[in-house]
Amino acid sequence: MLSLRHYKSVNINNMRRINIILLSVTICLGGIVFFLLCRYTHESKKSDVNKKAKETFIKAFGQELKSRDLEEYFSFNYNAKTLLTADMPDSVYFEDEFGKHWYRLDTKKHYMNVTDNANVRSLHSSTFRENPIMVDSLNNIWKKCLQDYDIYVKSGLCVSVTGYDRKVKSMSTLHNSWCNISNQVFTIYVGYACEIEIVGYLNYSIWNMMYMEILIYLLLCAVSVYIIYRTSIYVVMKIKSMRQKEVVQMPVIEFVQEMTNTPIRSYIMHDDVIFYAEQKKIEKLGGTKEKLQPQSCQLLELFFRAKDNDYILTDNDIEKELWGNTGTNNRLHKSVGRLRSSIQKVEPSIDIKRNASGYQLLL
Repeated sequence: MLSLRHYKSVNINNMRRINIILLSVTICLGGIVFFLLCRYTHESKKSDVNKKAKETFIKAFGQELKSRDLEEYFSFNYNAKTLLTADMPDSVYFEDEFGKHWYRLDTKKHYMNVTDNANVRSLHSSTFRENPIMVDSLNNIWKKCLQDYDIYVKSGLCVSVTGYDRKVKSMSTLHNSWCNISNQVFTIYVGYACEIEIVGYLNYSIWNMMYMEILIYLLLCAVSVYIIYRTSIYVVMKIKSMRQKEVVQMPVIEFVQEMTNTPIRSYIMHDDVIFYAEQKKIEKLGGTKEKLQPQSCQLLELFFRAKDNDYILTDNDIEKELWGNTGTNNRLHKSVGRLRSSIQKVEPSIDIKRNASGYQLLL
């Protein structure tokens, strides 16, 4: 007969598998929540940094203008007929000693200009046509303005100027090794014809932007995973105790089988196979049940009483118990065969073998 220690070992192994599954599920859920929190925070912070970057650049651009001589005479004009039917002219021209120079206006660039004041735009065009923007100088001013907002990262600019034919005639870039679309924070146009394009870049990483939030989220997710895991284990144990009361009460079963005078006689035959002598049945927990005939039940219980003798019964022992020494060998063999057949319907690994002087129950 298997001991209670073996039975408990099976339950412990099953519980370990459940624990591993629950822990894996909670860790996966915690990882998903951590990823979503980091993504949301990153998008929020990125949007805030981009907004501040544009604000600080406009401030830096204003400081750059203050260093220029803006007393130069200039003239500009536009298509008055188009202006009557649209929010913006379709073209403008500049007039100098060489004549008129026409520009076609782009709607998208028009609404991304650094200012919506037509006179100021013309002032920008006149100023930067004669004295182009110095990328290094403007970037240094912008960098100082960024630091006023506690943004300490590398900054870069790309300035391109479009000619009368709408083709780029000049371009200058600062830190072009990492100035790419992933680090771009804004695009601004300058001039009445939006002929000057300025693209701003910031070289920052996710860790530099939100390292404190990452550490906090990691801590919160770890605590949440532990709480959810412990709660899940508690719930599983409660459900298991409700559904398997017989398994929980197995220690009582083994204790009872030592009390031969009690009307309740139960024996553990295998990991999950129990012989209920009082009810004359063999049952596999959560599985097959087999009803025993009175004589088979009496014979099986007789084998268990021979525990100290390795569950071995002689032919004389069996005949004396079942028939009072009036049985025959044929009746004895049939009785043992009937019991063996009933047992193996529930658990094929349990057998009754013939030896020199009788039979042995092999659990």
